[in-house]
Amino acid sequence: MKDIETLVNVRENISSNLLDGVKNRKSDFRTFTLCTTGEVPSGRTVVLRGYDATNNLLTFHTNFHAEKVEHLNSNPDVCCVFYSKSSKLQIRCFGIANINYKNKKSDSSWKKMGDISKECYFQNPLPGTPINNYDNFEKNIENKESDFFCVVEIKLRKIDWLFLKREGHRRANIFLNDKKEDLWVSP
Repeated sequence: MKDIETLVNVRENISSNLLDGVKNRKSDFRTFTLCTTGEVPSGRTVVLRGYDATNNLLTFHTNFHAEKVEHLNSNPDVCCVFYSKSSKLQIRCFGIANINYKNKKSDSSWKKMGDISKECYFQNPLPGTPINNYDNFEKNIENKESDFFCVVEIKLRKIDWLFLKREGHRRANIFLNDKKEDLWVSP
């Protein structure tokens, strides 16, 4: 990774890595930990499906009946944690989640998905339901958009960027609505 010495470079680094995560299945930025709050805080790994740097949006797909959707409905504030061991880079994104279910956004995303990915959204029973054995579920695949599919968009407000470096770590806070507020912070 090239040496990053300006806040403009930090913004470019964030965009480059997140866009790579969308396009490159082998990217360390392909998956991230989505942190939500319900009765207790919860984190889980999800797949990055979209990043729009112009509108400050992260996108992932999930089952509409998953616990994370229940959490997002009660508190849409989220933290998304990306980490690359090879780059020694952590990117924490803070924002507000919006659930797209049975609308133009979910329909458009569904049409772009491959058949194997679509199969995940026809599983029965619903996620988190106790089952007697690890394989005690079925997939009732239909030739239509699954009633379980939704797209979550996260409107990003702030990104905490941390680069671990032997000679001295570097950390910056990037405020997506106002570049003038961007600042370096102590790592």
